[in-house]
Amino acid sequence: MGKKTGFCSLALMLLVSGPPVAGQSSPLQWPPPAPPVRAPVFPPILIGARDLIALFKEGNAVALDARTTGAYEKGHLPRAVAAWSPEEETNTPTDIRSLLAERGIRSEETVVLYGGSDREWLAELFWLLHWAGCRKVRILDGGFEAWAAAGHPLETRPSQRRAVQFRVPSRSGATVDAAWVAEAFGTVGVELLDVRDVRGWDRWLTPPTFGDGHIPYSLPFDPRSLLPADDRWPEPAALRQLLGTLGPRPGDPVNLDSTFVLYGEDPRDRRIGLGYSLLTMAGLDVRVFPGGWRQWSADKAHPVVRVIETAELAALLKSEDPGLEQDHPPRRLILLDLREARDFAIGHLPGARNLPYHAFASNFEQAVEAGWPGADRTTIPLVVYCYGPECVRSRKAGAQAARLGFRDVLWFRGGVREWWAAGLPLPETAAPRERKPASPATGAARPSP
Repeated sequence: MGKKTGFCSLALMLLVSGPPVAGQSSPLQWPPPAPPVRAPVFPPILIGARDLIALFKEGNAVALDARTTGAYEKGHLPRAVAAWSPEEETNTPTDIRSLLAERGIRSEETVVLYGGSDREWLAELFWLLHWAGCRKVRILDGGFEAWAAAGHPLETRPSQRRAVQFRVPSRSGATVDAAWVAEAFGTVGVELLDVRDVRGWDRWLTPPTFGDGHIPYSLPFDPRSLLPADDRWPEPAALRQLLGTLGPRPGDPVNLDSTFVLYGEDPRDRRIGLGYSLLTMAGLDVRVFPGGWRQWSADKAHPVVRVIETAELAALLKSEDPGLEQDHPPRRLILLDLREARDFAIGHLPGARNLPYHAFASNFEQAVEAGWPGADRTTIPLVVYCYGPECVRSRKAGAQAARLGFRDVLWFRGGVREWWAAGLPLPETAAPRERKPASPATGAARPSP
């Protein structure tokens, strides 16, 4: 027993005695090493002409020409098959499989896409083929122009491939459905990206389509902003680095190890394909919700978050309190202030109730019942706000409220800063009247201007 005790004491002394003296070795590493950083894996999407020739010689690859019919007839890669036009009906995987089967393309083959300068159409085809179940899809780097400029052989006769039975794989893993999204939004490790607007997130301005309604905890995302100015594709490592800056505000980026889910208006939104292709090139785990906003919003059981502006919120509150003089909870909506209690006391929106975000999960039910007893959360709007546009507490709280049964969540992104800038009243509860709400940047109370 004594020997065992002595050995344990010696081991403990080694653990707490600090780093070894310079020049000495030790079996212990001090300080403990950081966990290894997982290096990103970039899938081989782009393929050069030389590698494509070698792939053709192996005999299990087919080129799909995404240019116009006239361009295909003038000259195309050897044994290439003409793709369908962007106007073809491709709303389901069955539609795409039929088009592939007609062209003699099997799901086991490597399909190499090439075209002209329309990278969005190539990207859409890349996504559609994945959706249909093609496991190996590549894109010819530089397209037809690079192939022809290098003097590689061309053909003018059409493909002689015969129609085949397209074998449907057991699962492609490229998509999620509405039930999956309903379970996943706002959870750690899942990022929803809304591609419907022509621009992405802005520090001060909300994209209009996104603002009119989106799936809780989504981020607006413009994949076109990731394309280089020339006709080439971005370099994968640089693309991944750029995606690492995506987030609700500067300095608060998404986790690139997350599962990224893209959605648009419906399956025909071309930005879906571009986003899917670029995120795949960057080595991210990416899926698509094909039904998109149209399917999500059609089901009234699904919660929706809408960004509400100052004028609209003021009008809603004035419908019950024309002078905004009463600091009582409004009857037609729930209004929650997510700032700290000291800032709420200095000034808040008329009728708001304070629920600091750090206590949101534990005190939400109590705060709602105290201000709005018996409220029907399937019909009553819930408004959440914070300091200003750069405060993400209201974004997080809106998603949590949606999980707790609220279907109509109004995110007042402008917060106290925009309300005050509009000259609207901010009743106080326990502070001198010359003080103004806390600065979102510093947290300190502002003196009167």
